[in-house]
Amino acid sequence: MVRRAAPSPGARALVVVALVVVLGLAAWQGPLVWEISGSGVFFVVFGPPAACAALALRVERVRGTVLAPAVVAALGLVSVAWGLVTLLSGGLYLLVPALLLLVAAMISWVDRRPDASTTR
Repeated sequence: MVRRAAPSPGARALVVVALVVVLGLAAWQGPLVWEISGSGVFFVVFGPPAACAALALRVERVRGTVLAPAVVAALGLVSVAWGLVTLLSGGLYLLVPALLLLVAAMISWVDRRPDASTTR
């Protein structure tokens, strides 16, 4: 049976910051990427990290289970991998929101872990 837990406001705030950073990077480097490579590459470079951050925010807000931190961590790892794949085309900047997602997963896990006094 999956235990219900309260959502973590700290993790939710970090995920929102990660999403804002991805969108800020897209606004900052987007015109250059669009000019050099076109609209397809713009969505390929910035789409997966933005989708991971948006999905992590959805999971963190809706899922009241202890599995939510694992899902956010998995999305953070996907985002880290994507930042490393696109490293030569500015992906180094994309590692910042990816690492924020990993920190949010840790905070969410700490906030949702069972209290030692309630397990007895």
